[in-house]
Amino acid sequence: MSLDIGTVEDLWGVLEAATETRTPFTLGYLGTVGAAGEPRVRAVILREVDVRTGTVAFATDARTAKVQELGRDPRVAVTFYDPDRDVQLRLEGTGEVVRDADARRAAWDGLGEGSKRLYDKPLVPATSLADVVSDGLGGGDGAAFERFAWVRVVVDAVDAIDLSGVEHARVLHSRRSDRWVSTRLVP
Repeated sequence: MSLDIGTVEDLWGVLEAATETRTPFTLGYLGTVGAAGEPRVRAVILREVDVRTGTVAFATDARTAKVQELGRDPRVAVTFYDPDRDVQLRLEGTGEVVRDADARRAAWDGLGEGSKRLYDKPLVPATSLADVVSDGLGGGDGAAFERFAWVRVVVDAVDAIDLSGVEHARVLHSRRSDRWVSTRLVP
């Protein structure tokens, strides 16, 4: 189950595999910059990886704070951890909410019915339940697609750390124009 963190292609391969079947790399943690400059972190499900363009993508409700945060400051970090391999991947880059109608529709069509139902709720995520009447939690008003946002991150760096051996290893893969440059670092 080892992973060669020194090979950027291997890292993109395990991320791509996490979109096809559930792996520890399927769940990542997205860091954004909040309205007052504070760090904000939340879990996201990795839905798409494009090795050619060096991008990763996930779905979210368009009304969430993370969408507003990306509009103010697109700098993001996404961290993945595989406890079986004892490998951490930290991606840094620029996040954007995809506006292209065809790309949004293709992403939406790729979601399962259970995932689509998550967007069929009229209440904004993080609304206080103390302010909601019981029937306000229902869904089905048909606006699910309008509430759906597809977020793509253009990855500029992948910081890979292997903690599995006695000697830990760390490699920083940085995008330089059309290629990746790999630098071994002290873990």
